[in-house]
Amino acid sequence: MDKKGTDSSIDLIQADGKGSLADRFEILMKGRTIRQAAEDWGIGPSTLNAYLKKGSVPNLNLAQHIADMEKVTIQWLSTGDDEPVMMDSRASYLTSSLDSEFALIPGYRIQVSAGHGSLNPDQLEPTRHLAFRRKWLKYRGFNEKDLAIVWAKGDSMEPTIHNNDTLVVHLGRNKPSDGHIYIFRNGDELFVKRYQSMLGTWRLISDNSFYSPLDIPKEDQHQFEVVGQVVHIAKDIGD
Repeated sequence: MDKKGTDSSIDLIQADGKGSLADRFEILMKGRTIRQAAEDWGIGPSTLNAYLKKGSVPNLNLAQHIADMEKVTIQWLSTGDDEPVMMDSRASYLTSSLDSEFALIPGYRIQVSAGHGSLNPDQLEPTRHLAFRRKWLKYRGFNEKDLAIVWAKGDSMEPTIHNNDTLVVHLGRNKPSDGHIYIFRNGDELFVKRYQSMLGTWRLISDNSFYSPLDIPKEDQHQFEVVGQVVHIAKDIGD
């Protein structure tokens, strides 16, 4: 996570309500196995198991995502208060309240670095949304409409970016500047690299010194699209 990104999301606080958070997750599973429910919610089975058996608590982004998928209120999921089924009026109030504080940035089922695919929000449907504080976006000078979320694959950018890290990409920043990290597309291949200009040549650098830099001469640069700049990195720590 970059130094300016420490306020981008908040933890979900488990209050004393009716039953435990684990009980409510079991209700939402509706007879599914841990693996089935985790897959439906876009999380790892070990993560869901930690919520059910170890007292772990999801952050607000993930809790809101699960609540939305299962059509319940975030209030009920987090505390046990309120009714489990989201009524239209309550949904409207909740949406209005959250929208004033958080912006939902679309995430796409795309992995960059060693993966394939394209990142064109006009042609793709987001698979999930992550919530970021509006005041953080304002502090960074970002317009939410310019941002998209993808996931990293591979180790070529370690230690800066690790496998499965969440990358926030500014799609409006497609004129590369020295030292910054960008997502590039060549044909159907997407990859994330640090950019350096050398007398008209693009040098695409892997932060992992095991990988050699890739030099793109001026006459070949038309084959590469600068999709956008990586402006924020979020990562899991531990299981």
